[in-house]
Parts: sequence; structure tokens; C-alpha cells
Amino acid sequence: MQRCIDDPRSDEEWLTARDIFERKFEKKRTSMVTDVLRAAASIDIDESQSGSPERAAVDYFEARGQRAFRTENLLWRTFFGLLFWDELYGDGRATTHSPFELLPAELANGSFYESHQDSIEARLARITDEPSALKRDLLKISTRFYGKANGVFRWRESMNDALFALLDHGHGRSIVTILRRLCHDYEDSRYGYPDLMVIDDDGLRFVEIKTDGDQLRRNQLTRIRQLRDAGFRADVVRINWVLDPEQVYVVIDVETTGGRGDGHRVTEIGAVKVRDGQVIDRFETLLNPQRRIPASISRLTGITPAMVADAPYFVDIADDFEEFLSGSIFVAHNVEFDYGFVASEFKRIGRGFRLPKLCTCASMRKLYPGRRSYSLAALCRSFDIPLKQHHRALCDAEAAAELLLLVNERRMQN
Repeated sequence: MQRCIDDPRSDEEWLTARDIFERKFEKKRTSMVTDVLRAAASIDIDESQSGSPERAAVDYFEARGQRAFRTENLLWRTFFGLLFWDELYGDGRATTHSPFELLPAELANGSFYESHQDSIEARLARITDEPSALKRDLLKISTRFYGKANGVFRWRESMNDALFALLDHGHGRSIVTILRRLCHDYEDSRYGYPDLMVIDDDGLRFVEIKTDGDQLRRNQLTRIRQLRDAGFRADVVRINWVLDPEQVYVVIDVETTGGRGDGHRVTEIGAVKVRDGQVIDRFETLLNPQRRIPASISRLTGITPAMVADAPYFVDIADDFEEFLSGSIFVAHNVEFDYGFVASEFKRIGRGFRLPKLCTCASMRKLYPGRRSYSLAALCRSFDIPLKQHHRALCDAEAAAELLLLVNERRMQN
């Protein structure tokens, strides 16, 4: 055991040996992993975002004027793969175990650094000596080989954003330390990196996100220690799920030309903004769907072709609608339907769309069980909620907003 502490073969071996030693000889009841979790700072985030803790944490930091990226293992493996692309997959590529395996054998058997030491060190030196030129070269490599199968990282369109933020805000020597470790021992160093990279007033830090019941794995604690030893700030942050009265919800209903977003369009948007149990704003507009409205849909909604003939196109109201939605949780009754149509409209004009979602139908099923129907009309009858113009967007959105208040009331009791 003492040998494992004094001369460990890996950081994880040291952690394990140290825990055993402290429990046996120093009567310590908790492990280092538990100690780190207990000492972690916490942030309060509305419980409705609990389906995606990492994304919720990104939104939390960005709402406070910080830049945040979901990184985990992909950031370091992407940097490693792009920086050493020639050594891995270029003309002087390392060999693989078989034609069916993309991971070079030199990474699997630990000989990569020894086989390419001179070129590796030359590339690592560029991180500190010429970062701007290096960024240009990394961009060229990612553009030229985008989508090419490899066993190191997966391609994604936004990957260079986090990579360049790391180069802009991270200390060069710290970056080199982590990448050199990957060169020496890729197999044992490629997993366990923190979930997020955050740029705040003090610079760059890495953040591992945990919620109640989550465990901190030993390789995650190892990476945090390695990042700190390299000179980075690296922390564990716990999320407390709360009912935040200051959280803004926008309850939305869309009327459409049909039931599928891929071929149909939005004819009307109604939206109600809610904070602290109060309606604070409304948004309503008809839209020209640029396609025929079926007669059956007109009978259902009351929206006729003549009503939308002079209505704005979605692109005309997109900026105002996006501003109305900013910083909110997207709420709807059967939320995937409304969210899907709104996302499709933004996609058609070349813009991305992403907000946390809450479904009043699913939430009512969970918190108010035992009812025969959870349709909007049935719930409105059960709870005496006005629904004067069912299948008109603003009327349905206002009714769903009343359901949201019931949902949050029950969440508060629980």
C-alpha cells in the first residue's frame, strides 16, 4: 500500500491507496470523493430544467453574463485529434490493430509519444509560441477533414468555438500539460473530464456538474486534480433543484396548417409570459404560412386563408418573438408539438432555436393523477379555467398558463 502512495502507477491508484490508508490507519470515515462532493459550491436552478442538468447549468452561467460550453471529454480529445492529425491519420499515420479499428495502435499500447516525440513537441510548442497561427491551422484541418471517421473524437459543427475559447483564455503551459499527458497515456487519460468550460471575470475554469444522488467517479476526481495541478481552475458544482419564483416561463400555443412540422406551417402564435405566478406580458400574431390551409383546419381553428393573406411571414416577427422568449422556459400543453413547429420555423430562416421545455400535460398527469382525460379542454372543465376560443392560439396559451400555475403550486407543496 505504501508503494502505491509513494510511487503510484496512476493517479487513480494513488487515490484508491490513499483512501484505504486513511480509513485503516487514520480512522477516516469518508473518501476523498465524498469530501470533494460535500465541499462543492451549489447553484439553485428551477426544477423544470432537471431533465438536462448540464444544459441547465450552461443557461445558468450564461444568464449571469458568462460564457459556458458543454465540453466533457470531447474538448480535449478534439484538440488532441486535430493537433496531431498528421501523426494519427496523415501520411505518417500510426497503424491500427486491424482495418476495422480506427484507434491507432500506438494510442492503445502507449507508444504514441515515443514514436513521434519530435513532431509532438514541435506542435505543443506552437500552443505557447504562436496560438493565432495554430488556430488558423486547426480550422483548416477541421474544414478539410470534417466528418472523416476517426477513433479519437466525434465531429460537431460548434466544436471550434470551445476549442478557440480554450486557446484564448487558457494558459498555454497548462494546455500543453494536459495534451502531453494524453500523448503519453491516451488510454487512461481520455475519459473523466469535467462537464463544462466556463469563462467568467476571473478567466477560464472547468466545472463538473452534480445533482442530488450523483456520485463523483474516481476518474473524474483524478481529472480535476490533474487540471488543477496543470494550473487550471477546476471545481465541482452541485445543482439544487428549486421552484424559482423569478424564473420566467413563456406559455405558448401555435395553430398550424396540419399536424407535422416538416411539411406544415404555423398560422398563429399566442404566448403568455409568467413570472412569480403572474402574467407579465403577452404576444399574439397571425402568420402567413405560405401554403394552403386545409378546409378541415379552418373549421377547427376558425383561421381562414383570407385572415392570413396579409399577415406577416414568420421571418418578419422572428426577432420580436425571440426577444420575447429570451431567458425563459418554453411551456406548452403537449410541448413537443408546439416546440417542434417553432424550432422548424426558425430553422427555415437559418437560425437555431433552443430553450428548456416544460409540458403542462405531462406535469398535470404526474402531479394531478387519476383523471380520465388530460386534454386542454378536459382539464379546463375540471379546474374551471375559461376556454372561450379553443384552438385559437392566445386563448389556449392563457388556459395552459393557468395549468402552469397549478403545476407550480403542487411542486411547491412537494
